[in-house]
Amino acid sequence: MGYKLQITDNNLGISANVRYENLSRMKRPEITAKTPTGKIAKERYVVNGKVVQQGEMTRQWVDDDGNVYGKTELSFWNGEEQVLENTQTKVFEISGYQPLANYTDSYVISAYYELSPDDNGMKKDFDRERAKSTNLFQMRKLWEYLDEKKVVARGEFCTSSRGFLLSDGYLRAVSFGNKWGIEIGVFKEEKVFEHLNEGIPQQVIETATKGKRLKMI
Repeated sequence: MGYKLQITDNNLGISANVRYENLSRMKRPEITAKTPTGKIAKERYVVNGKVVQQGEMTRQWVDDDGNVYGKTELSFWNGEEQVLENTQTKVFEISGYQPLANYTDSYVISAYYELSPDDNGMKKDFDRERAKSTNLFQMRKLWEYLDEKKVVARGEFCTSSRGFLLSDGYLRAVSFGNKWGIEIGVFKEEKVFEHLNEGIPQQVIETATKGKRLKMI
């Protein structure tokens, strides 16, 4: 079913309630480690040569004096600046638009999500379908703008309430034949090219030289 999200752009008059879900469905091969005798071996935590059983080891916040604290008792700092932990994005406010080429040329994609119209939590089938139709119309309005202008829409987009570094998402119009949709791409980092070239290189043509090349044998 995915997670709920509201997409807004006051300048274009767009407000769509959608759901997003991760499209990464590539299955990794299951690799099994075996001992020389054919028994299956698994990586486990080991302390002083003893295998740690489930429940014996937990992660907690501890100061240098050995005092244990709950997370709600702590504050978090980046140098001298206090920072807050991320919260999952519920409203995707479009902050601007960038050229479509930036989507592939300027950023490394870490994850991408597919959007579908939400039913707004309505109970009756008629109300659910009407809500989906309304949200789909708003999605199409945004899709047409992105497709016509050849741009992507940027906005703050955190998929979970973990970490302290905010991430941005980029809405992109996609189409396959007569089918269309919108995806959100989340970028791991900005690409930095250090060996770009200017102008059109000219082919170097070697000219024949007069004279004879000497050889000992």
